[in-house]
Amino acid sequence: MSADTCDTQHRGHSLLPFSTAIQQLVAAAKPLSADAEAIPLAHALGSVLAEPIMMTRAEPPTRRSAMDGWAVCSCDGSNDRKVCGAVYAGTSVIPSVGAGETVAVMTGGVVPDGADTVIPVEHTERKGDVVSFSQEPQAGRHVRQLGEMGDAGRVLLEAGRVLSSADLSAAAGCGADPVFVAARPRVIVMSTGDEVVPWATEPEPHQVRDSNRLGSIAQLIAAGADVIDHLHVPDDPEALRAAVESALGRADLLVTIGGVSMGDKDHLPSTFEACGVAKLFHGVSVQPGKPVWAGHLGEKFVLGLPGNPVSSFVMLETLAVPLLQRMMGGQAQMRPYQAGILGAPARAKKRERFLPADLKINSLGQLVITPRPEQGSGDWTSLAGADALLHVSAGLTLAAGEMAECLTISGATHLGVSGEVPNESV
Repeated sequence: MSADTCDTQHRGHSLLPFSTAIQQLVAAAKPLSADAEAIPLAHALGSVLAEPIMMTRAEPPTRRSAMDGWAVCSCDGSNDRKVCGAVYAGTSVIPSVGAGETVAVMTGGVVPDGADTVIPVEHTERKGDVVSFSQEPQAGRHVRQLGEMGDAGRVLLEAGRVLSSADLSAAAGCGADPVFVAARPRVIVMSTGDEVVPWATEPEPHQVRDSNRLGSIAQLIAAGADVIDHLHVPDDPEALRAAVESALGRADLLVTIGGVSMGDKDHLPSTFEACGVAKLFHGVSVQPGKPVWAGHLGEKFVLGLPGNPVSSFVMLETLAVPLLQRMMGGQAQMRPYQAGILGAPARAKKRERFLPADLKINSLGQLVITPRPEQGSGDWTSLAGADALLHVSAGLTLAAGEMAECLTISGATHLGVSGEVPNESV
């Protein structure tokens, strides 16, 4: 096959534009019919809210100091004050401030009655029980007023939102634990290939460890999926069909790895067809990941990933995430890119390209995106330590220092919060 044909066709058919593939996949999906579930807030990262989260009280619920300093009444001007107490962030019994008096107050502490401003400690001097000021008091300064963040009932997070780590912090501030989220898609991950052996074993020279399966599980969990099972199946048509039929009977999404390209043992496309799965597309204009297969059986979906590690990783990051969000009732769309400065040259030929990349901040405060050294889509070492996927549009050549865009890679934090990757099985 010529280079031009490789970049424009797969199995004799024209490649589907990458953005069109995402649109078709998402358009074919709809929210799961399963009821919403209550889950611990710490496990909700990547889930889709089924009910809005509202503030349960005015915030702050009382006046609080925004600084470490001295609470005074501005009407007394800059005259010296007599110390009559102290308030810390956890103090519950609050002294009042009378004429000519002041109370030491720490950041987050309640501002006493009688005081209307806080003078930062660096603008004061204390001698015994007397405090003098080098700053003229101004009413309201350095005081967080009651309810300035909002009143009880304010909606902070709307239903349908995919929960981020920032959202979890805000939800915790509302006491929303557990949180009601849309049912998580049940996912089964199935690796294939006679050359594949369990990742914890020592492979022979002709074998490879089943690293893709573990990585895919981690990515899917990070995207909010409930990975209910994972397994490996050899390149045997009967075994593959039995495994696919079983998975479609239990899962909302089956993710397979390998077996979708053009080799003699790439049996999965015909297996999917034999199982009644309607094909959406097979072959997308993207590098790596071109042979990716997608289809559905009613409301159940199949995503057939290429076997090369970088290919499967890229396709899960770009295709599976919006699909899962749509299945959870979210507003699915292409993942947003982050802009930065390119740290090394990069180019794409006739297909748009994704490259594992490192991120850092330079001395000017700019994000620098540097593609990692790699030897093609089979080079799983290029994923080690990568922070992002550099995106290069088809036909574009970029020089170091030019503007570029990337998808940041996340998920490790999620796994640390929400649970464990399933154990190895064959």
